[in-house]
Amino acid sequence: MIRKLFGFIFLLFVAISSYATHNLAGEITYRHISGLTYEFTFTIYADGNSPAIERREIEVNWGDNTKLDSINLNNQTQIASNPFPILKRVWKATHTFPGPAFTYRISVEDPNRNANVLNMSNSINVPFTIQSELTIPAFTGDENNSVQLRNDPIDRACAGIKFIYNPGAFDPDGQDSLSYALAPSKAARDVIAPNFTFPQASNSFSIDAITGDLMWDTPVQTGIYNVAIVITEFRRGFKVGSVLRDIQILVEGNCNNTAPAIFSSDLICVEAGTRLITQISSSDSDPSDQVTLTASGELLESPINQRTNFIVQNASNPVNTSFEWNTTCDDVRKNNYTLNLRAEDNAEARGSVNLVNFKSLNIRVISPGPKNATAQATGKSISLNWDNLECPNASGYYVYRRRDSSGFVSSNCIPGVPDGIQYERIAIINDVSVRFYNDDNSGEELVPGQKYCYLITKYYPDGDESYASNEVCAEIEKIIPVITNVSITSTSSTLGELFLAWSPPEKFDTVAFPAPYKYHIFDEESPAQLIDSTNSIDDTIFNLNNTDTESRSRRFKISLLSLGNGRQEVGKTSTAASLFLSTSISDEQITLTWTDNTPWKNSRYDIFRSLSGTSQFDSIGSTNKPTYTDLNLINGDEYCYYIRSIGEYNLNSVVKPIVNSSQITCATPEDNVSPCSPIFSLENECEDGFLKLTWNDVQRNCAPDLASYRVYFAENRRTAKRLIFETTDLNDTTYQAPADSVGGCYTVTAVDSTGNESIETEFQCAPYCPVYELPNVFTPNGDGKNDLFVPIQPYKNVDSIQIQIYNRWGELVFSTNNIDINWNGEHQNIRGEKARRALNLDQTKVNSAVYFYVCEVFELSLDPQKPRIIKGTITVLDSKILQEKQ
Repeated sequence: MIRKLFGFIFLLFVAISSYATHNLAGEITYRHISGLTYEFTFTIYADGNSPAIERREIEVNWGDNTKLDSINLNNQTQIASNPFPILKRVWKATHTFPGPAFTYRISVEDPNRNANVLNMSNSINVPFTIQSELTIPAFTGDENNSVQLRNDPIDRACAGIKFIYNPGAFDPDGQDSLSYALAPSKAARDVIAPNFTFPQASNSFSIDAITGDLMWDTPVQTGIYNVAIVITEFRRGFKVGSVLRDIQILVEGNCNNTAPAIFSSDLICVEAGTRLITQISSSDSDPSDQVTLTASGELLESPINQRTNFIVQNASNPVNTSFEWNTTCDDVRKNNYTLNLRAEDNAEARGSVNLVNFKSLNIRVISPGPKNATAQATGKSISLNWDNLECPNASGYYVYRRRDSSGFVSSNCIPGVPDGIQYERIAIINDVSVRFYNDDNSGEELVPGQKYCYLITKYYPDGDESYASNEVCAEIEKIIPVITNVSITSTSSTLGELFLAWSPPEKFDTVAFPAPYKYHIFDEESPAQLIDSTNSIDDTIFNLNNTDTESRSRRFKISLLSLGNGRQEVGKTSTAASLFLSTSISDEQITLTWTDNTPWKNSRYDIFRSLSGTSQFDSIGSTNKPTYTDLNLINGDEYCYYIRSIGEYNLNSVVKPIVNSSQITCATPEDNVSPCSPIFSLENECEDGFLKLTWNDVQRNCAPDLASYRVYFAENRRTAKRLIFETTDLNDTTYQAPADSVGGCYTVTAVDSTGNESIETEFQCAPYCPVYELPNVFTPNGDGKNDLFVPIQPYKNVDSIQIQIYNRWGELVFSTNNIDINWNGEHQNIRGEKARRALNLDQTKVNSAVYFYVCEVFELSLDPQKPRIIKGTITVLDSKILQEKQ
C-alpha cells in the first residue's frame, strides 16, 4: 500500500511539473469605478500547447491585508501560431479597498512559468509574478486609471540584429507623465527570479525612459528571455501608480533579415483649432519583403478618434500613409499625445523571421496666446490690456515682467515664457474674462526711468500655458526719489554701520507740492519705523550707526515730504535691502550665497576673502550669479568673506555704477561629504545554505579616506534595518551569511574616516528557503516507532503553523498550532464513553484509514502576511488498538 501511495505522489509531481510550463508574459491594469472600488484586468500570455491551459483560476493579492481572491478566466484568444500557439488570457475582477491616501500593491503569483528561460535559473520552477501599484488619493475627483498597453509583450528577435520593442502604453486620464524603466522578472512580490540577469548584448540592453523603446543592441545567444518593464505614472510631480509588465523575447538564429525603418517627425506642435496632417512612411531594405505599418495610442481610442484618422494602407514596400487630426481647444494639455507606430515585415514568407520596428510620434497641442497686448504708463504704474480671441476655455492668465526688452517672440513648440529670458511671473488672473492688469509693483510702485516689459499667457487646469502674447513695454518718469545705496561699512550685531544714499526726483508738481521739503528714512522691518530725517531736498546721504548688520538683511525706504501746504508725501522710493551673505561648508570648500533685493539691476558681484592670519581682504573672483564656491581650502581653518555688488539704473541722472557691500561672515570647512553608495549584488542558493553579497570598491573613485563597509539586514521591506556586519578590511568587498541565515533583505553602505556614511541603496531581498514537509504515513501502535505524526526533520525558518486533519467524511479529527504537531492518532473531539459509543469506536483513537489535512505554514518570509498552504493525505496504518467495532 505504501508503495502505491508513493507511486501516486510521484505521478502527481510529474503532473504538476508538466503543468508548470505555460505562462510567458503579462501585466495587471485597472480603472476607477467609484469611491474606493476599482476594476482590474489581469492579462497573461500563455503557451497554447500546454495542458496547464485547462487551469482557469488565478489568485490575487490585493495588497491591503485582505484574503487572497481566486478568480475565474473571462476569455482567451489566440494571437499567434508561430513558433507555437500563443493565447492571450484575460481575467477581470473588482475590488473595494479599505481606505484612501495609501498605495496598494496588487499582485498575481502563479507557479506556471514556462521552461527554458535562459536569463534565470530553472525557470520551470520559478513562479510567474506580475504586479501593479495603485495610489488612492485622499480626496475624491483625482483618482487614477492605469496605463493601457496596446502592443503584446511577446516578440521575436534575431541573434546579431538590433532589436527594438515598445509596449504601446498611453495614459487614459490624459494628465499623467509616463516614465519607463527596466526591471528584473519576479518570482514573488519581493523576490527577483533566481540568478536573473538582463540579456547579454554585443553593445547594450536599455530602455528610453521617455518613449518606452526597449533597445537590445544586439542579441548574442539564441533562446528564450524574459525581462520586465515598469511604467510609472506621475501627476503634478507625484507618483500615482505603476504597472510592471513581464515580456518574453524569443531570439532565433540564421536570420537573413533586418527590421523595416519608420520615417516620421519625432515631435510635432500644432496650435489648437487647426488641422494637423503629417506624413508617415516605412520601408524594408529587402525589396521582396512587404511592410505592414500600424498605429496605436489614445489618439485612436474613443472619443478622440472621431476627429483623427490614421489612413491604413495595404502591405507594400515602401508603405506611405498619413495621420490627420482636427484639433480643438479641448485638446490643449501640458503632456504630449503619443502615436505609437509599429512596422512589421513578412520575412517568414521566405523562411526567415518577421522583424518589427517601433517609433513614437509625439504631438503637442498648444493654445493660441492673448492678442493685441498694449502697455501704458499712468502715473506710478503701468496698465496692460489684451484680447482673448481664441480658446476661451482657459482658467485665466499669467502676467510676466522684466526690465528692458528681451526681443522674445513666441514660436513653434515654445509655449509659455522660457526661463532663460529673465522674465518673472508677477500676477495670476483667475478669470479668463478679465483682460487687463495694472502693475503698481504690489503697492511698492515702479522705479522711475526704468523700462518695464511684459508678456501675457493663458493657463489651464493642468498647468499648461498658451503661446505668449506680443512683448509690450513702458517707462515711468522719475517723479519720485530713487534709492541707490544700502551698503554695510562695519559688521556687528550691535555696533554695525550702514551707508544709505538716494537721488532726488527730476521733476514733480511744485505747485501742488510746494517747498520746503524733507526726507523721512524708514526701516522696513515689520512694523516699519521712522528712524531719522534730513532737512533739504539735496540732502541725500545718511549713515546709520550702532545697529545690527550681522544677523539679517536690512531693508529701507525713503519718503519725500512737502511741508509748504501742510504735510504731503510727494513720493517714496522702492524698498532696497542690504546684501546678506550666507555660507555652507563642505570638504575643503565653502559655498557663498547672498540675497539681492534691490530696485536697481546688479550685473556683477566681486568676492573678497581675508588673507590668512590677517584682517586684510583680497578679491578672489567675480560672478553675475548670487552664488560662489571657494575651493581647495584647508579643513579646520577659518575663512572670512564679504560681497561687493556692481549695478545701475537705466537713468542718466543717477550715479553709475551703484556699488554696495555685504556684511562680513566667516566659516570653517570640514569633511561632511558622504562616500558614494556601494553597488552590490546578492547571490543565494537554498540547497547549499549559501548567501553572499559582493560590492564594488568605492575608495578609488570617491572616498579616498574610506574607513569601513557596513552591511544592514531587515527581515523584509516593512521592518526596520539593523547593522549585522562591519569590516575595516577595505580589500574584502564581500559578506557571506551564516548557513542558517540565507534569507531577508540587505543593503551595503560605506563610511569614511570622519564618520560620514553613504546613502543606502535599495534593499535587495533573498527568499528564506524555508523547509517544512509532512510525511504521508504513521503507525500510532505504541511500539515506540513512528508513533507520532510529526514534520520531517529538520525543518527551518518556520514561525508557526495551523493544521486541521479530516476523515473522509469531512469531519475534523485533529487540529493544532504546535509546529511539531505530535498527533498520536487520537480523535480530538471524542471525550468519554458516551461519545465513543455514538461513533461506534472502542477507543478514542481513529481507525486505520486515509485522512486529509490542510496546513497553513507561517514561514520566515518576505511577505509575512501570506502563509504557505500545504494540502495532502496522511495514512494511519497497522495499529493493534485501532479496531472498528463490528
